[in-house]
Amino acid sequence: MKTENAWVGARVVDSLPYSNSGIDLDAGRLKAAGADAVAGYLGAMTKSRLGWLLDAGLAYVPVTFAGEYMDGAGDELFQLGGLGIPVGTTVFLDLEGKKAFDTEPGLLANQVNAWATAIEAARYIPGLYVGSPQPFTETELWKLGVRRYWQGQGATRDRFGKLAEPTGCGWCMRQMFPSVSYGGVLVDHNMVGQDYKGRLPTWVVS
Repeated sequence: MKTENAWVGARVVDSLPYSNSGIDLDAGRLKAAGADAVAGYLGAMTKSRLGWLLDAGLAYVPVTFAGEYMDGAGDELFQLGGLGIPVGTTVFLDLEGKKAFDTEPGLLANQVNAWATAIEAARYIPGLYVGSPQPFTETELWKLGVRRYWQGQGATRDRFGKLAEPTGCGWCMRQMFPSVSYGGVLVDHNMVGQDYKGRLPTWVVS
């Protein structure tokens, strides 16, 4: 395995069904349906499922389950090591949901930053999936210690109901609406693009 930059226009599908119970045939079907990469959930993805993706010619993007910012990055680093994910890969933290929205923004920022610091210290690139609901304003998003931002489905709004995009860089990946079936596998469809600083997400390839 090695790490490389994604490319503008690449199609990344994130799939909890594949992460939880995908088989080799599913990986081939996703590739045949037009996917370029799969974002799979740390803690559910196995070495076998990762291997099937890579063997099918797909790239892999690691992402956490929601709420994993609350206890540091120890579990994610354990999972990354177990999967053999090379350094330099972008690892996305899933930030969304009522618990995140109801957390005091300063405390939430400290938790996200502690996670990002640990990920970066291990020589991965910390990224943030910004779902809904989430409390941060556009300025607060930009000040977080992450290096890439992935926009979730629909409009991203802050705790005041205003649209929120990280002001200094924008998004490197955007999730489309609604969820769809690709090759018989339920997925969310995402498109890669450079952010305003010219940065792309990095992913794992064979």
